[in-house]
Amino acid sequence: MNALTILAKRLAFGAAAAWGVLTAVFVIIDQSSDWVAARVRGDVIRATTGPGAGSAQDEEVQAAISEALAEYTAARGLDQPFHQRYLGWMADIVTLQWGESLQTGEPVFPLVAAAVLRTATYVVPAIVLAVAIGLLVGLYVALFPDSRLANGGRVAVYLCFGVPSFWIGGMYIGAVQDNVVARNALVTDHVLPVVLVTMTLLGGYVSYSRAHSLEHVADEFVLLVRAKGAGPVRVAGHVMRNAAIPLFSMLFTEVLGLLVLSIFVIEMVFGIDGFGTTFFFAIDSRDIPVLMGGTMVIIVVGILGNIIQDMSYRYLDPRVGE
Repeated sequence: MNALTILAKRLAFGAAAAWGVLTAVFVIIDQSSDWVAARVRGDVIRATTGPGAGSAQDEEVQAAISEALAEYTAARGLDQPFHQRYLGWMADIVTLQWGESLQTGEPVFPLVAAAVLRTATYVVPAIVLAVAIGLLVGLYVALFPDSRLANGGRVAVYLCFGVPSFWIGGMYIGAVQDNVVARNALVTDHVLPVVLVTMTLLGGYVSYSRAHSLEHVADEFVLLVRAKGAGPVRVAGHVMRNAAIPLFSMLFTEVLGLLVLSIFVIEMVFGIDGFGTTFFFAIDSRDIPVLMGGTMVIIVVGILGNIIQDMSYRYLDPRVGE
């Protein structure tokens, strides 16, 4: 099977998965209890109800509630039939005409794109650091399991992995919130988020790279390479080449889940206007255009990651494509 055939199949599967996920998200949001409408109702009651309310005032309150809810449903298109709303949103998503945010009135596509780019400024460096450090530590521990450096590095990495990143971020914010000198935008907006996301991912990379490297350390081809006088770097390269396929699986599957969870926490703690906070407030306000756009971003990242993963398999092990 050639590369183009694999790519075409993955894109077809990805399109089907995207349709299914987007449909599920739309149905769940559309058919669930409308908490925003409940807030509208509560606001009207608080604004119109006074002391000693009688039946006449109760009727006025109910009329005001009905009017406010009618304006709310009309503004959001909720007075249209379900199938019209569904087909309209799906057509907008496919054509990248994501409309405007129901909450802020901003165009959704540039809003989501800006949030994704803001999140990428700390997520991408964190992934690079986590992969590099994790592979180096995991390989070293597998090749030199009895060394003090290997044991110490492994303990340190797992300690970092076990400490909740949101706790570190919260402790830092609490320590510097009253200290103008200690507060630093570069630290809170970039450096610390990179460090915390790296810590979140690092334990998994170390564990996977160590486990899969150990499977090949005692293989005959590795023993042969060592017998020919190859140094540790060359031996590590041979081991890594054979352990890379399962590591790539972890890179594009488990990491995506960890990132989605961690960016929500980190961005809420540090007040970063990134993808996590944008998606969170869209859920809170039932902002369906932003929700669908954000869901589409997650789907596209997942699909592209899996395509890159499959294509990488063919490079790492040509037998995969046979």
